[in-house]
Amino acid sequence: MGRIQVTRAALARAGTLLGGALFTAGILLALDVAAALMTAGVLTVVYCLLLADVDPPETSGRRRT
Repeated sequence: MGRIQVTRAALARAGTLLGGALFTAGILLALDVAAALMTAGVLTVVYCLLLADVDPPETSGRRRT
């Protein structure tokens, strides 16, 4: 069996999603459902804006092996 290779971009995305989920769950337990949904929405926007272009472009000539 081969080894699973995970890129830095995938690790960044997974960490951000996990952190956002944990933060939203904490808000849900501490406050209420409405606050948790607003928090999840804001974190989704932040995720899309900050991590959309983490991968280097295919035409940059830089490749990781």
